[in-house]
Amino acid sequence: MSRALWQVNRSPLRWAVKTGVNTWHYGAKRQRKQALNQLHVDAAQAAAAADLNRDGYAVVSDLIDPSLLQQLAASGDAKLSEIDAAAEQQAGYWKKFLVHLLDSEMVDGKLAADNLFVRYALQPGVVNVVASALGEVPWLDYVMLSYSRHTGQALASSQLWHRDHDDVRVVKFYTYLTDVQEDADGPFTFLPRQSTDRFGYPLLGSHFKDEEVFEKVSRQDVKVMKAPRLVSFMIDTSHCLHMGSRIAPGHGRLMYTATFFAFPRMFPWGDRPFRATRDTSELHKMILGLG
Repeated sequence: MSRALWQVNRSPLRWAVKTGVNTWHYGAKRQRKQALNQLHVDAAQAAAAADLNRDGYAVVSDLIDPSLLQQLAASGDAKLSEIDAAAEQQAGYWKKFLVHLLDSEMVDGKLAADNLFVRYALQPGVVNVVASALGEVPWLDYVMLSYSRHTGQALASSQLWHRDHDDVRVVKFYTYLTDVQEDADGPFTFLPRQSTDRFGYPLLGSHFKDEEVFEKVSRQDVKVMKAPRLVSFMIDTSHCLHMGSRIAPGHGRLMYTATFFAFPRMFPWGDRPFRATRDTSELHKMILGLG
């Protein structure tokens, strides 16, 4: 996303832009809203969606398919052996504290729809919550497996407080694949929606130091996601100030992330990072942006 478009989404103009692209894609938008009615959303999923809309977050561990979770855990453990090689290949990446671990899963820059890391995002316990929160079948923008590590450098980028400005609603689904039970492990840390609203949208700057945030918001409002491995949660990162990956020496954090928007993507999306297979359902094609 260009700097100019990103700045637009930090201003009230974001709603006008989103309304415009919604109108342009009216037919597809209507189809997604209708498809929501075909999902079998249970009471627990509906409650998680309500939490997400009201407070900006929801813990969803109880909604996750146990078999998929165990497959993800095993694959995550295996990926830990690839950290050094992946870090070397990504030496030019600007977030030095973050190593991406799914490049080896891709063919021509795409993940197959039946890849475990894609299937994990497409499971009903995830899709139904996000769809209910957004009011339509969502768009899966990307999935990521990332290892956060200590670098000794000053805090930067997502280690500072920020919102995500990729769209007017950004729902991220996370699963810890290592224990994150100490501050040293770099827990995902955020302010609920109500507290973030009090912080507002400063005109200058997008990433803020602790002291800048706590001039406006009480430290008591902070939620720190310290939890054992395999805990899953969702955050509306467009409405909740957040930060993380503040890793101490000798510690690391492996985390799965899936990022969802309400269709259409607010800004041009280019080539999709997914590819359908023979058995990919029409619903999953819709979610992956391949329909």
